This record gives sequence, structure tokens and C-alpha cells, in this order.
Amino acid sequence: MLIYYTQELSCETCGRTFIFRNYEKERFAQRGLEKPKHCSLCRKAAQELRKQEIERIESERWQQKKEEEKKIFDIRLNEWKVVAKDDIHPADGHVLYVIGNGFDLMHGVRSSYYAFRDSLGRNSALLHAFENFLTSEDIWADFEEALAHFDIKAMSNGFVVDSWLDILGAYDKDAGESEFYQAGEAAANPILTVVHELPRRFRMWIETLSIGTDDRPLQNMLCQNGKVLCFNYTEFVETLYGVSEDNICYIHGCRRKKKYCPKERLVLGHMPCEDTNKYDFDDISPAGPKNPFKLSMIDAAQDYAIQLIGESDEVLTKNCGDIISAQGTFFAGLNEIEDIITIGHSLSSVDWDYFFEIASRISSIKDVRWYFGCHGLRDLDNLEKLLVKLGIDQSSVSVFRTDDIAVTPLKDKRLTGTLKKLPVEKKLCTSSDGRWSVNTSALSLMIVNQESHAVDYETVFSSSVSDAFFVLSGKYMFAVIRGVDSGVFLFRIIDNHWRFINELESIQNQSLINRRLCCVFLTANEIIFVYNNRVRKYSLSDGSLVSNKALRNAPSYLYSGVDISQLFFKKLLK
Repeated sequence: MLIYYTQELSCETCGRTFIFRNYEKERFAQRGLEKPKHCSLCRKAAQELRKQEIERIESERWQQKKEEEKKIFDIRLNEWKVVAKDDIHPADGHVLYVIGNGFDLMHGVRSSYYAFRDSLGRNSALLHAFENFLTSEDIWADFEEALAHFDIKAMSNGFVVDSWLDILGAYDKDAGESEFYQAGEAAANPILTVVHELPRRFRMWIETLSIGTDDRPLQNMLCQNGKVLCFNYTEFVETLYGVSEDNICYIHGCRRKKKYCPKERLVLGHMPCEDTNKYDFDDISPAGPKNPFKLSMIDAAQDYAIQLIGESDEVLTKNCGDIISAQGTFFAGLNEIEDIITIGHSLSSVDWDYFFEIASRISSIKDVRWYFGCHGLRDLDNLEKLLVKLGIDQSSVSVFRTDDIAVTPLKDKRLTGTLKKLPVEKKLCTSSDGRWSVNTSALSLMIVNQESHAVDYETVFSSSVSDAFFVLSGKYMFAVIRGVDSGVFLFRIIDNHWRFINELESIQNQSLINRRLCCVFLTANEIIFVYNNRVRKYSLSDGSLVSNKALRNAPSYLYSGVDISQLFFKKLLK
């Protein structure tokens, strides 16, 4: 039998002990290394420094790019009829304002999609789904449009589906239908996470937004009696300029309406996509022998995953036609409009249907004065394309700049320059005699002598330890990691000091802790895991696998030792 070892190494940077697990060997071998020289904490610190340097370089490139775009923007504006925003005097009561997110931004509101990204936190599953499975080069520049471009191949190719079937034990003889369906759901999980989490997290963020200035740079342009088609989710056009709520159509919902209508939904999504070819790709087939049963299971699970992805994509689609129909009364009242002023709207194609509807409602498109606020080159490009679609000549519209609007920001009430939070030390358990405790801090695990408060043993893992518990009167200790890197680690007291012994061996397609685990027994020399149809025994002396036997209806048999099932279930399966 192949002997399975998880090694205890010493970090060349900080000198601490760290655990190098068997499954990590291949990853380091690909980099030409037999084993790591540094612990996870030091590797993470080095990665953070590299990331900061990359961000600095990218920031410099971004600034240079913006400067170059501004020069082009200045030149391109010479082709347009440019007016100063203070020279725009619309007909009171006969003006329609089309307001986008740029309106909030020019009033100091931190409402860019980049700010939404930052609100998610680095470890967010939602952020992981966006940045790893959306294919747009800069998903936050036009977030809604980016939602139409999930990497379907990366989620549902044969290799990925096969891996999930393997990980979730769907190939086991005693596996049921649930493992199969879980594999399909796991493959589609990135887009499922977006469908389930995006509405909640987006509303949470929207409700935190506040005005960042006391200035009113659009005072001369905005009439209180004008109609407003507002694409923002905030009510700031009311609070800043006194526009009546009765004159405003919050076309995608308003955060304030949740108080009056708890089911009010904030509309966020991409335009309908007619490209069905995105579900056709050259599949990546799993390597290894071509087992017909296995391949048929992969095909079926792949079909299920693609079905889930398609259904999720529908949920993320913004149906402008239905939205316009629901706001028919507002659009019907636009026939007497003489001026249309667009402020802070990027004019992205995802919202063109609304402009088509406006153009179809006004009595004479030739007599209406159009004013478009442009912040940069992208707005100008989108405007050119929109005018072609509307059939409006470029010479008949006016453009005003919004990139020169500057306001005095309110003093930031948030604390600045505060120290980064230090990892919190947490006590996981204490031995029955009260002598020892297991504490964790970030990726570190410490066994502490409660009498002297001295750390008797410390090591660093690649993942955070979830739980720990002492057994056999404090002679042994098990530490547990849950999640993707799940594992159970054995420690033993030798010569009155704690030592790492080994990680209990996992077997392909048979994870140590799974939903088929029925009970766990402990003897003086072994720990026994009993599943529906299998029994696995490990030695307490070195953590090695003693036996792994298939046994039908295994829980119905009698086993020696103390039943510690509830301890494991409480700690591992909660």
C-alpha cells in the first residue's frame, strides 16, 4: 500500500513550522519545486506585495490612458455643436431629463461599479464569480453589458464536470441521484451565485450611498416642473433639486420604494442576447480510459449544468419591452416635450430601447431640442451610434461637457489612516483536565499550556482550521479543516509536549467526512469511520490507514471502542 504522508516543514522566512499536505506536491512540482520553502502566511505576504506593485503599475497605465483619451476627446468635440451647460435654458414644464449614474457621480456619490466591486470584499464568492467567469476585459466599466458574457465553456466543459462528479462521489457505487445533480450545480455555481447573491448585495450597497457635496452644479439647467426618466436607484434628483416625485419615472426601481413596497426590485441586467452560439464550444474531454458509463454520466451532468446556466442567463436579462409597458403612463405623457436633456448617462446600447420609445412618443422629433452631456470619449462614441439608430442628424443636437464639473466634497466622516485589523485569536477547545487549549489566528494553530499560558506547539496551515477537539483524556488532538481543502489532522502528546503526527488519509472519490458518514468510534489504538457501506480504520500511532473495507449496511454491525459520532457530527457536519 502507498504510504501517505503530510509533512511538517520549517519556513525559511519566519522560521515557523508549517504543514505541507500531500495533495500540494503536484502544484509545486509544476513550478520545479519539490516542496515549498515558505509557510502560507509568508507566501501570502509576498503575494500581497506583488499585487500592490501590479496595482501601482496598472494605475499609472490607466492615468496615461485617460490623458490620451482626453486629448482625443477634445479634438473630437470640434466636430460637434458644443454648448456651455449654463447656456441651456429649457422650456419649463416641457422638458425631459434623462438621468444616469454620472449625475450621482458628479455630486460626490460613490456610485461607480468599481465602488460596488470594492464593497464586496476580496474573499467574496460573488466577486470571484465576476472576475473569473466574465470574459469582458474591464467588467466594471460597463457592468450590465458584461453580465452577458459569462465563460460558459469554463463552467461546463467535460473536464470540469468530470472533476465535480469525482469530488462529490457521484461515481461511488453507493452514490445516489443527489450527488449527480450536485455536480451539475457545482459546475454552474459561478452564475448561480450571481443570480442568488447579486440582487441582495447590490441593494445593500445602493442603500449605503449618500450625497458627497453641498454644491448644486446643475442649478440653472434643472427645472422643478420637468419630467425625469431616472436610471439611478437613488432619489437624489429630488433631494438635490426639488423635482417632484410625481414627475419622475424610476425606470429600474428606487431604493426608497422598499419602504412602501417591500417587493420592489432593482432592475439590473444585460440586454437580450441573440447569440445562441455561445453555448457551442469545442469540449475539453477528461483524460483516462473511455468508460462508457462514466462518459454518459459526464454528458448528462454537462447538459444539466448548461441548462442551469441558460436559465440563470435569462434571469440576468433586462427585458426593456416589459419595463416600458409597465411605465406606459409616463411615456404617454411625453408628446408635448420640447427639450430632451441627457445628464450622466453613458448611452450604452443596453438602454437604447428607452430612447427609441422616447423618440416615438414626442409629437415632432425634428422640433425637439436634444442636449447630451458627455464625460469622455466613450460617451461620444455611444452617442454617434445612438443617433444613427434614431435617424437623427448629428448637426441637429447639442453636446455639453460634464468632465469639467468640479464640486467641493464634504469632509469624509469615515476614519482614515486606521491600522489594518490584526487577526483575531480564537479558542477552539480545551482538554477535559483544563491543561491544554487549541487556539487559532489566521492560518496559525497553537496548542497552549493553560497553566503557564505558553505556546507549546504552533504550526501554519494553507487553510484556516475550523474545529479541534481532544480525545482519550487529552493524549490526542484532532484538528479539522472544512471546505475545498478539507482534512483531519492528528496530533499527539510525546514527552509532555505536543507533536504533529499525520493527516488522516483521504482516498480518491471517498472523502473522509461526507454525508454518508454514519458513526465514528475510538479505541486505544484506532479511530474507525463507519459509512453506509464502508468502514475505514486509522492508527493513532502514526495516522496511517489500517483498512478500508466495503461492507453492506455497515452501521448495523457492532464496533469496539467509544462512540464519538456526535462529537464529529457537531464539529464537522453542522
